Amino acid sequence: MRNKPIKIEKISFTLDNWRTYPFSQFAFSNVKKIIPTAIISKGTKESNFNLDIQDLNSLIFENKYNEKSSLSTFLENNLADNFVVIQKGKKVFEWSKYSELKNNQHILFSVSKSLTSLLTGMLIQDNFIKESKKISFYIPEIKESAYKNATIRNLLDMTVASDFSEDYLDKTGLFNLYREATGFNPRHSGSTIGLNEFLTKMPHSVKSHGEYYQYCSPNTDLLGWIIERVTKEKFSNVFSNYIFQKCEPKNEAYITLDPKGAPRTAGGICMTIDDLSKLAEMVRCKGSLRNKQIIPENLMVELIDYENKFPWISKEKGVLFPKGGYRSKWYQTGLQNKEICAIGIHGQWIWIDPVRKISILLFSSRKKPLSPSYGKNFSLLCRELCNQVSS
Repeated sequence: MRNKPIKIEKISFTLDNWRTYPFSQFAFSNVKKIIPTAIISKGTKESNFNLDIQDLNSLIFENKYNEKSSLSTFLENNLADNFVVIQKGKKVFEWSKYSELKNNQHILFSVSKSLTSLLTGMLIQDNFIKESKKISFYIPEIKESAYKNATIRNLLDMTVASDFSEDYLDKTGLFNLYREATGFNPRHSGSTIGLNEFLTKMPHSVKSHGEYYQYCSPNTDLLGWIIERVTKEKFSNVFSNYIFQKCEPKNEAYITLDPKGAPRTAGGICMTIDDLSKLAEMVRCKGSLRNKQIIPENLMVELIDYENKFPWISKEKGVLFPKGGYRSKWYQTGLQNKEICAIGIHGQWIWIDPVRKISILLFSSRKKPLSPSYGKNFSLLCRELCNQVSS
């Protein structure tokens, strides 16, 4: 059963305020109005999930503060935009805040990284890329940057050592320059460099590659550059041909571009929640969707840590999932059911429970980019939801 979506009061938004609430409520589903984009074609085949709808609005879970809350209250209080639950390939629940935006392509932010890794794996399988190769083999332009001597596997696992800081609130420093280069921020600094040129200037670290986990969005943008270099095609076309259209989406997706045409593979993919649900189910089923193998199972098992065999490599363990890990841009929770997930700022989630055979997807417009307490509460909600839906 779905709630009754309300009409949104359309708000004017700009490149200066699009990630700020309340502008974000409309902007996150209309990114192409302010940032250049490339279409990710849906192809000719379309399909819908079969329905087995349940009323989960009143489902109760207990948060980290031992407070009880219903599912619908949690979604409303945390500025959710869309929420979907898929069990064994059937849609069992959906929730939307705004009727006009339900079928819009919503920005995925760093969930884009997890999708980019799937495509990287396919290109590794097809011998376009070797994960043991140094990045400079494919992109010699970065050989004097922090990426010197780093490998493709370092990029996938966020084990490149650099002096870059992922500071989402930065307005004048290096992270702001990075966002200006991607096209996500207006150019108030006076810089004119594009994304790829920014990557060639990534600052060095005194640490060695492969020894520490360091979350760094530019790493995934560099994978986008590599993908376009080795295939001699646009990322949007390669992703469509290899993965997206094979999932039989209902709508086109798109990806943001920097002012010079480079794809923002770290955070710029935009997609409807139903179409992203198909990719999530494909990941849950180790590359298969509707009994059709889209990505080889042996590749999926190598790419994603389904069995929690790759714990955090350094003492800086994940705050949210200390018993889990991070491999190929997918989080392993380390929880009882070995759930895996993809996470984006401002509340974008894919949560996959392989034991309960459930995929949960959330689009949001949360005010803060990150909140460890929110992440903990959402994981508690997902675990309780999976238990109750499966019972």
